Amino acid sequence: MQQYTNKIFLIEKIISVLSYCTMGIVGLIWFIIAYIKNYKLKYFLLYNIIQSMVISILLTLCKLLMDLILSIFAKIPFLDYIVAKLYYSVISFKIIRIYSLNISFTIFELLLFLLLIYIIFGIFLGRIFYIPVLTDFMNKAMKNYK
Repeated sequence: MQQYTNKIFLIEKIISVLSYCTMGIVGLIWFIIAYIKNYKLKYFLLYNIIQSMVISILLTLCKLLMDLILSIFAKIPFLDYIVAKLYYSVISFKIIRIYSLNISFTIFELLLFLLLIYIIFGIFLGRIFYIPVLTDFMNKAMKNYK
């Protein structure tokens, strides 16, 4: 993560976090409102809004590709069992014993959830989350914005 040097307001951090949590929808709405009111977004907020949208698109494409590959592997007799065990293994957590509230994740969803927690933690520290190829591309694309 890179430390961002300018002062970041709490509302920018909250909008950045909500943008990641809603796959960029809140960030897009905030961007449209800023455009209508002729308000220039700060680099930190704009960076996180765009990165959340790009990550959401990439995750959607990755999920579609994984579903396609899994449907192909489902036709092969022995591989279907292995793939089902690896991909569809469910990790359950009992939150409240009285109400028997279960939260369950597949391994893929658990990794995405942990990544989201890591990104949110970094945003509240005022840092820009670094993804090797994506962050380098976005720094080149936004170098004139600063």
